Amino acid sequence: MRLGEYERKIARQLTEAGVDSPRLCARLLCAYALGLTKLGVALAPERELDEVEAARLAALAARRATGEPLAHITGTREFFGRDFRVTRHTLVPRPETELLVETALELLPAGPLMFADMGTGSGCIGISLACERPLWRGILLEKSAEALRMARENAAALLGREGAGPGASRLALVLADLFAPPLRARALDLVISNPPYIGEGERPQVMDEVLRFEPASALFSPAEGLAHLAAVGEAARRLLRAGGLVILEHGAAQGAAVRGLLARQGFTGIGTRRDLAGLERCSFGGLG
Repeated sequence: MRLGEYERKIARQLTEAGVDSPRLCARLLCAYALGLTKLGVALAPERELDEVEAARLAALAARRATGEPLAHITGTREFFGRDFRVTRHTLVPRPETELLVETALELLPAGPLMFADMGTGSGCIGISLACERPLWRGILLEKSAEALRMARENAAALLGREGAGPGASRLALVLADLFAPPLRARALDLVISNPPYIGEGERPQVMDEVLRFEPASALFSPAEGLAHLAAVGEAARRLLRAGGLVILEHGAAQGAAVRGLLARQGFTGIGTRRDLAGLERCSFGGLG
């Protein structure tokens, strides 16, 4: 069978399985299985697949049809223009989280500063900041040893390859819980976090493949999803220097609640940014 035909076959299979973006998934699976780019797949519809290639593609398509995330199948996910390795121990980086990075880069100077990424997971936020700002240094905190191992691999690969300043040595990766961060008071200019923020009552609204394949400890938080957000805010109040900034990702319906908790914690200049869909996605506040 030719590649173009097989790609269409996979797309039909994924459509029937109810997978999001089945045509894009089919193309990406073809690219991964054959060692091609997306453009390479598009330019080779007449390529004949041998039995080994067809079998490999069929196996990958079957995994995706069960709901296994594409990022887990390929082992990587693009975030802020870079490929991050991911596993079942980390959340799959999502486009809306890029808004955190964009907000930090916009609101803070490019000169030397110190930041902490709390609950770093794959490291996509903290590593992206270090790649974009060669003079920034950061501490990446994560309570999962498996996730921290992946973040360390991503830091070594991405910062080492880009040659940004002294590379991964600008980042310290620490095994710690964001409820008790072992950091010195008034030592940071930025605290940034994409913590768990889904309330247990929202579980029925979460996609099945997320519930089945991504770590629940990185998704759900008590107090209607606000417990971890509040904990990061409290930590930021202790850790930030005067003029420092806290930036939090939160659920689309949590903007008002997060602005309220930041105000009660003593932050000023509080604001919220919307994602490309127009949803309130991250909030920030400064420490006077």
